[in-house]
Amino acid sequence: MMWKPWLMVLCGGLLLVTPLLARADAGGPGGSTSDNPWDKQVSPQQVQAEYEKGYGYLKAGDYKKAIKSFESVVKENPSHAMAYNNMGYSYRKLKQYDKAIALYTKALVIDPNLAEAHEYIGEAYLEMGKIAEAKKHLAILEKLDPKIAEELREEIARHDKRS
Repeated sequence: MMWKPWLMVLCGGLLLVTPLLARADAGGPGGSTSDNPWDKQVSPQQVQAEYEKGYGYLKAGDYKKAIKSFESVVKENPSHAMAYNNMGYSYRKLKQYDKAIALYTKALVIDPNLAEAHEYIGEAYLEMGKIAEAKKHLAILEKLDPKIAEELREEIARHDKRS
């Protein structure tokens, strides 16, 4: 039997569409029937709303809830430097310095000029007693944003007086 070109195209098309129809019957992409809104495609507005929710928790001092919100943000937007920075801030406030340093570092890999991350990582190093590391970030911060650098400079000066 000789295959006609149009018949080959039709059969090939059916082979491509059939798995998509099966996935749609199973609850959408990946067969998920979850009601969790983060399992579906998330809009930039939803990511921003979650970030703002996390920031509200951070300002209220509810660092564990802030971390959960910022984790949701970076799950959807892995290049959200401020979410990593604020997650690091939350861990630092919970005295989990290693996690905080790792998150500040991740924020700085994404955005090496993120002044807030240099300030907060400097403060974390200061709280850990790693003064030389804090001073390295102060030097960078003074070039990026002298106003933000002022607070870290004062913290380092207070620490130097106590030592």
